[in-house]
Amino acid sequence: MRTLVAAAALLVATLVAPFAIAGTWLTARVDDRDEYVDTVAGLADDPTVRRVLADAAADGAIDALQEHIPVGLPEAVREWAGTAATAVVESPDFPSFWRSANADVHDQVLTILDDPRAPANGTVTIDASPLLAQVLLQLEDRGIPVGLLPDLSLPVPVVREAKVAEAGPSYRTAEGIARLLPVLWLGLVAVALLVARGWRGRVRAAGAGLLGVALAAVVLQLAAEPLASAAVDRVRLERRGLAGVLLDAVVGSLEPYARGFLLAAPIGLVLLAVTLWPRRRVESPVPGADYH
Repeated sequence: MRTLVAAAALLVATLVAPFAIAGTWLTARVDDRDEYVDTVAGLADDPTVRRVLADAAADGAIDALQEHIPVGLPEAVREWAGTAATAVVESPDFPSFWRSANADVHDQVLTILDDPRAPANGTVTIDASPLLAQVLLQLEDRGIPVGLLPDLSLPVPVVREAKVAEAGPSYRTAEGIARLLPVLWLGLVAVALLVARGWRGRVRAAGAGLLGVALAAVVLQLAAEPLASAAVDRVRLERRGLAGVLLDAVVGSLEPYARGFLLAAPIGLVLLAVTLWPRRRVESPVPGADYH
């Protein structure tokens, strides 16, 4: 009976394991701002990110000049602005700007996801004002009187807040469950260890539990790409835009995160191998032998 209970607990733990791993990923990669920023930091080298922000900075510079200095601009000013914007997004300072901008994006998105009463009638944006300022400085070097311009802001749209709000109920439900599933997995494995017979049974239960974690990691690796596609399709985002690129990076981080749990496989196999070690034979005493 005890063996049956242990086996049942381990079976349920194995079924729970993929969701428990996904739950820890949600907490680590989505809820935590620093982890989120680290996850999307590599996109500073992404051609789509650079193109979108370079175009926004160049267009913002031209629009400001045409509004505030409508006469006397050289015909080549648009070409100069494009060249300057490209240089800005390819500069060594751009990755630092990208990290700071995404920390702000994370705060905007989490505010909407966490609070069902949060206003969601605007747009989540990246503040590209620092890029615009650098483009204008380069135009000033070409003789453009940018000193006549007022203080300028350049919000670059990422996604409509209403789209984020649509995912709020699902996110809040998943977040609540995510915090419970790892505890549930640990509880099931603890039950298996407690009811297992002898040290071999307990070691065998621990090994089986770890193999279940490795199996769950394999399942999540196989599911990562379909999940990423489904997430993008669900909110109907264009993959070539900033929102699609960011979402792909975040959901795509599930696969390497799950890969780390594959380390449970060799440990589990070693534990199972230990339980197969032959028991030491206890020799029976020979009748009439003198042991003095």
